[in-house]
Amino acid sequence: MSNPIQDTGDHDDGDEALAAADPHLVHDLALAHPEVTTLAAAGLARMIDAEGRGLVPLGLPLPKGKRDLLVPAERRDAIRLEIGGRIDRAHRRDALLAQGRRALDGTRTALLSAEDRTRVRAVRTDELRWPGLPLPVRLQASRSLDALELSDLGDAELAGRLEHDPALAGALDDSLSRVAAALRAYAEEIGEPADDWTFAAFADRLTRAARNRFDADDLLDRWEREHDQWRRDRAEARGRAYVDRHFDFARFERLFPVARGLNRKLVLVIGPTNSGKTHRAIGALKSARDGVYLAPLRLLALEVMERLNAEGTPTTLVTGEEEIRTPGARHTASTIEVMDPDRPVAVAVIDEIQMLADPDRGWAWTAALMGVPAETVYILGAPEVRPLVERAAAHLGEPLEVVELDRKTPLTALDRRLDWPEIEPGDALIAFSRREVHSVRDTLLARGLTVATVYGALAPAVRRREAARFLSGEADVVVATDAIGMGLNLPCRRVLFTALEKFDGTAIRPLTATEVKQIAGRAGRFGQFEEGFYGVVARGTPAQLRQLLERPDHRLHPNAPLSVRPTRAMLARLAGHIGTQETRLLVDCFADAAVAGSPFRLSDLSGLRRAALLLDARRLSLSDRLDLLLAPADLEDPADAKVYAAILEAVEARETLPLGRLIPPRLDGLEADLLEGLSRACDLYFWAARKFPDSLPDRDHVRATRDAIGQRLSERLASRARRREPPPAAGFRGAPRKRFGPKRR
Repeated sequence: MSNPIQDTGDHDDGDEALAAADPHLVHDLALAHPEVTTLAAAGLARMIDAEGRGLVPLGLPLPKGKRDLLVPAERRDAIRLEIGGRIDRAHRRDALLAQGRRALDGTRTALLSAEDRTRVRAVRTDELRWPGLPLPVRLQASRSLDALELSDLGDAELAGRLEHDPALAGALDDSLSRVAAALRAYAEEIGEPADDWTFAAFADRLTRAARNRFDADDLLDRWEREHDQWRRDRAEARGRAYVDRHFDFARFERLFPVARGLNRKLVLVIGPTNSGKTHRAIGALKSARDGVYLAPLRLLALEVMERLNAEGTPTTLVTGEEEIRTPGARHTASTIEVMDPDRPVAVAVIDEIQMLADPDRGWAWTAALMGVPAETVYILGAPEVRPLVERAAAHLGEPLEVVELDRKTPLTALDRRLDWPEIEPGDALIAFSRREVHSVRDTLLARGLTVATVYGALAPAVRRREAARFLSGEADVVVATDAIGMGLNLPCRRVLFTALEKFDGTAIRPLTATEVKQIAGRAGRFGQFEEGFYGVVARGTPAQLRQLLERPDHRLHPNAPLSVRPTRAMLARLAGHIGTQETRLLVDCFADAAVAGSPFRLSDLSGLRRAALLLDARRLSLSDRLDLLLAPADLEDPADAKVYAAILEAVEARETLPLGRLIPPRLDGLEADLLEGLSRACDLYFWAARKFPDSLPDRDHVRATRDAIGQRLSERLASRARRREPPPAAGFRGAPRKRFGPKRR
């Protein structure tokens, strides 16, 4: 017995037109009908189940594998008639398309198929010629028509109807007008410049973009993107030319007119650590009517300020993160990055001049050496830097006096590697990362020693308290990073290296001879330890240490380039010339500044680019962007990046950012790394509050908050408890550890 529901492909014998129709055409037209559905759409698995839903097969010829079309039973005949009408219109459309190819041959109009198989698309084409464009722009306008509207017309009547269609002509005229208006606007904006960025040069891009684009909306959208990119390319090219012409980094020293007008005298004071360089320079500062001391670290600037104030020379402290004003002060101690090139003084002191070779901060020493406005400039550093400073003085044409000092106490290398049981009270152990410092600290705590720790992430007040613990004997030993080599007052008898290589931001590399001497030289102190010793513990050998000392430091050879970086004033001046507020573009214009044949090179600007991308995503004025571009934030550090983003949001929205939103009310139970991050947040908040006091109103509360954080951090570091390791990363038990890391040099 046959199933009455199943579609066998049978149809009414009298409906010959439907029976002869293409099954694929029938399927496409039927599927477009709103009352036709499929088994899957109806939620059915078999055709036999459709009857219970009131659905029956369509009953028209369908392709094999597509015979599951269903319609309401009471509407099947009406739907078949409607589909039959659409099939007739589809046949008429096919005939109309063939007629159109014949009747419209040689005209500007064509008949093309539309997505709907019962309709056609009338397309009118025209060309727009424009001065400067190498080729005309082809444009099209179209409109959709039902095949029945045109199917009974003769060839001549069809051609006349479409050639004089007002809607089609109006649409094409509108497209031509809009494209012409865009070209006119481009030509007026570009004008007739004296350089190569003419309309004719831009027209080549427009012509390439117009290929195979005949719709006006699509074309104008593409042209606008091309125009934006062309303007950026033009601004960058003009900006680079402006930088080379007006800033001339090859003669970087000319960017400091105050210093050039003082006839400066340079005094290079060189000698190993503990040779009295700073003492001599401080004496010169005290005897001068006014002066400035430029330090590599905020802590060192603070120590010099306190020393000068204690000895009767009123001195003010100015750093990016802190200011301590002293009434009546004519002297300033500051970090080198905030050197004022417009305030002339009698004496300036540039400390740690070998930092010229530092890939990240060397630009600040170059700027100070070229531009500090002082009658006499004392330059303090290691002996290895002498050829580099002599070359710079010759380039400046300024007289240079060289003072060589000898170490006041002998320094002796230990002839064998020490083991952990041989560590003695009074030793200083050197590691080269925060993680390594804490690892060594834990090892020493486990052996019953008390430990002070000093590393760069600690706030100056915390570092001073840790140093005081060591100097007073409260801590048996001190574990420090190479920050110990920059003037920190930590007299010790022995300096022991726990590693002979360090990560420099891009790769792990061996220590340079200058670094080894700077750090090892902290051993011994005139009047306290009459002889100093240095060596290795746990890792490395005396022979390796000796090899490092004998290896020349290529970064300080006489022809080593001096790093330079654009200032805020330069960026602002460039922005005014090229008419942009895009900070990334401004930074890029300086990236390839011409320095060939000069002693200078552009420093790495990747940090500025990273900040510029964040700033350009905000609705900020150019002035605000330039201020925030130079913020002392490490955007690769998640904690710093979070604080920086909060500051950007507050400045952009013109809202206030209380310090309490960044610092939790209670500090109990926080680990050292979190406390360090909060201390850096205070520093960044203070820096930004100086520039945006309305958005960051709690500047006066920063010092108290930072002191509370520092006190809590000091308590954590003074504790004999070993550091708690962070929980392991998620993964299955026994998963192999990663065996890769930073590349080595």
